Amino acid sequence: MEENDRKKMRMTDTEVEDEEKLDLDRLSSLPDSILCHILSFVDTVSAIRTSILSKRYRYLWTLSPTLDFKLLRFSPCRFRPFYPHDLFDQKGLNVLSFEAHVNHVLQCREDSSLKMFRLSLHVPAGSEFVRNCIDYAASHKVQHLRIRGYTKRGSVALPKLLLNSPSLTILHLNNAVVYSIELPKSLSLPSLKIMRLKNFEFSDRNFNGEVFSGCSRLETLILNRCWIRPADKLKTLGVNCLNLKNLEVKYWRSPWRCLVEQSIYVNAPALDFFKFQGHIAKVKFRDGSPCVNKAWIDLWCPTACTSLDVNGRMASTSERFIDMIRQLWNVKSLSLSWRTIEVMSASCCLRPIMFENLRFLRFTTEEKYGEMTITIDRVMQLRKSATSDTLVFDDSEEQKYILKCSKVKPKKATSPITVSIHVLSFLLESSPSAELLTIEIPKV
Repeated sequence: MEENDRKKMRMTDTEVEDEEKLDLDRLSSLPDSILCHILSFVDTVSAIRTSILSKRYRYLWTLSPTLDFKLLRFSPCRFRPFYPHDLFDQKGLNVLSFEAHVNHVLQCREDSSLKMFRLSLHVPAGSEFVRNCIDYAASHKVQHLRIRGYTKRGSVALPKLLLNSPSLTILHLNNAVVYSIELPKSLSLPSLKIMRLKNFEFSDRNFNGEVFSGCSRLETLILNRCWIRPADKLKTLGVNCLNLKNLEVKYWRSPWRCLVEQSIYVNAPALDFFKFQGHIAKVKFRDGSPCVNKAWIDLWCPTACTSLDVNGRMASTSERFIDMIRQLWNVKSLSLSWRTIEVMSASCCLRPIMFENLRFLRFTTEEKYGEMTITIDRVMQLRKSATSDTLVFDDSEEQKYILKCSKVKPKKATSPITVSIHVLSFLLESSPSAELLTIEIPKV
């Protein structure tokens, strides 16, 4: 690489241009399939811009197996020759020009199958436009579909062709504004392996369990900022997926007053990984979910609750959290955030739970500077020698021979890490087979 750079420095400008043209010609000599594969790694606007490179690239973008449209990054000034001038405002950016651009691309594209179709809207667009885009993707046997819906008037119902697609393997649906995309009551997607739903409300009107059970090969399910409608007939969100391996529940949005009556019921005998992040929700696992090997918990204490003070909310959250992880008795690796440790500290009575197979404990942080790993035997020694109700971990000189540190360099700005003794005792007594504790050090 350095030799080529030195060679170019000795060349004249003309020689450099000739060299670059030769490189382009070499790239152009590749088969269409390879060039289209290369174009599939960039968004559609960038793929279209390659048409000015040479005649070889003029229509190559129409063969690309991926379409990636983002209204946030769209700049219609580059495409003025395609559309009437009245579609552009003075700033050169509006929704109509974006819709015209997308429609033009769909009309010009070759009638071939799609590997991936993404439509990401950050300002409102027409519901008919969004529906037409999804129709196009479904009719071209899309395998990976990502939609961030943001509609002006009315919601978008997913077409039947998509709801019964045999080719779809990945589905991401995101409501930028609630009700932009209607949640289908049932699905029949035999090839779907990954489903991610964001900002969806579940109710008796749109949910009967078939949206999950209809995906027989589903392996990963992510529910992000979803909730059950308050005071609705639907009280339990049933997740029945026999082949589900990974489940993530992030930022569940049901209000505190619904915590007792509403729950998520998981029937996933093959579940291997469970992640929970945000305010507590009642999650029940059928038969205690014996297959879960890894669990990652980042628990937050709710703030928008007037029925209890801060201490009451913390204590109640801690109790409900213990009820949830009690079902994960077979877990081998358990990761708890520092927020979770803080919530647990609010409970004065933590009764041990038997995690007979738990080997690895990890305390996680949002922004990690580094981490240190300590043997459980050493942690127990430090606990016994503690003179206060907290145990302090740091990278001071006297502890360097104790701690096996990885990716940690001495840094004056690093703050000591404190863990409540009664929380640490609860975890140690609950994990008789534990071997290592890894502590992530936060940035300061």
